[in-house]
Amino acid sequence: MDADDYVAISREDRSSIAQLLEPARLRERLNISLREKLNTLKEAILSPDVFCVTWEQIAGRGALEMQQEQIIENAAKAAKSGKIHGISVTDNPGGNPAISTEMLCAEIKKLGIEPLVHLACRDKNRNEIESMLYGLAAEGVRNLLVLTGDYPSSNGFNGRPKPVFDLDPIHVLQLIQRMNKGLEHELMGRKRILTPTDFFAGVCVSPFKKLEAELMGQYYKLSKKIEAGANFIITQVGYDARKFHELLLWLRAHGYNIPVLANIYILPYGTAKLMNANKIPGCVVTDKLLAELANEAKGEDKGKSARLLRAAKMYALAKGMGFAGAHIGGHGITFEMVEYIIEKGEELSKNWQDLVAEFDYPQKDGFYFFEWDPRTGLNLDKPAARPSELPASAVKALKPSMYGFCRIAHALLFRPESLLFKALRPFASFVDSSPILRRIFGYLEHLIKVALFGCMNCGDCALFDVAYLCPMSQCPKNQRNGPCGGSYEGWCEVYPNERKCIWVRAYERLKAYKEEDRIGAYIVPPCNWELWETSSWLNFYLGRDHTAKRLGVKPPPRVGFFRDG
Repeated sequence: MDADDYVAISREDRSSIAQLLEPARLRERLNISLREKLNTLKEAILSPDVFCVTWEQIAGRGALEMQQEQIIENAAKAAKSGKIHGISVTDNPGGNPAISTEMLCAEIKKLGIEPLVHLACRDKNRNEIESMLYGLAAEGVRNLLVLTGDYPSSNGFNGRPKPVFDLDPIHVLQLIQRMNKGLEHELMGRKRILTPTDFFAGVCVSPFKKLEAELMGQYYKLSKKIEAGANFIITQVGYDARKFHELLLWLRAHGYNIPVLANIYILPYGTAKLMNANKIPGCVVTDKLLAELANEAKGEDKGKSARLLRAAKMYALAKGMGFAGAHIGGHGITFEMVEYIIEKGEELSKNWQDLVAEFDYPQKDGFYFFEWDPRTGLNLDKPAARPSELPASAVKALKPSMYGFCRIAHALLFRPESLLFKALRPFASFVDSSPILRRIFGYLEHLIKVALFGCMNCGDCALFDVAYLCPMSQCPKNQRNGPCGGSYEGWCEVYPNERKCIWVRAYERLKAYKEEDRIGAYIVPPCNWELWETSSWLNFYLGRDHTAKRLGVKPPPRVGFFRDG
């Protein structure tokens, strides 16, 4: 949609913005917004002839602080050089409070280089996300990296803040798609179409997960992200060449033509120790790599030259494998370091295959999606066999199988084609018609589901979607569409060595019935908070919750109890 189209639509609605501005003025402003400048970062990522480079900046706490001034200085140098296509800014990194990424990115935009806004779902509900996006659009900031976000740290004002996680990245991408088309909404009973935005949104994925269940969860969720409108991908932090290559092969095998940037984190020994100990969620540093870094740190420059050369070699590998670009990051990184990585990486890329053996960092008993290619040291395009047997721990957890009982109950009570479902619909309608009965029924349901599932009484139940595990009570980030990137060896990011990630458990439950692909089968919408503390069973039978809508369950007519509903 261009400016003329929007003005034409607005003219049809006398209460719209067209009534507030003269059409000629509106057309001029929209044309400036939509057409004046190309999105050079978008063009670089999408161009097959350009190897795109983005440089990640880590925002800190406070307004007039040296860390923030350094970000602006780095962006100015990058803009002047012409070698870097975009400056990305983290959003409350590590779950710690920091200056707003949108404010910094608006300032970076003025320097003549495209900013890449990290948008974490951790701290904002859906209204705040929409408000932020329209604010960015008004400033001409168009590039986004949509993330789940680390769990909030305990460094907030008076302690750990309340985590939000109202939407996940898939939902945000769906919102962005609608905004880019011109968001439709109702005001005073009349439909409005807002000015289309021009966002270019990317997502993250970790191909570096150790367990089959973890890795497959990442790929199932990535499929949903692409379906929801992701324009590009950036990997999480890892150093295994086979895993980088695996992601490209997986995308190709599934027919996805989407650019990927390789995450190149310049890794000092101190940070590597934290990553190796799982103190920085989602970042994988093996014992072998840590030992190499420890040896390098004994040098006169404390390993600086070695880690910069390693980053340059990763740049060369990424370019040689067919990545669309490199996302370069690290603490205390100067422009001169990034420039060295680019120049040295370009030089090394001519013989990138010779570098593969230097990035052989498998995890013990780690799962690879594709078989190993002994000729190249990377992967064949043949998927590796996935053992049909579950791990012993998973088998033990399934016996006696509460999940088996839930499957039977589900088939009898919650499948629209079952006789009991049809019989219970008029009963549900009868109960719902009485406030007293509705309250009693909801209370009894909640007691049962608290005992069985730890129910939070959200009213928009997602047990069906997560193999009868509650994402509201058992996932600290309330993830309904697949795992976040923070799990480690199957453990939850927030409760390592205490709780298994619910998506690992869901995968194991479903795999026992050869149904693991269901995790990626459909997008689960966000919780509808209008249904909070209402009966999810009534909401399902009466066509109000997301599962009923997905299955085509319509609200029954208000009829007598014993009549067919």
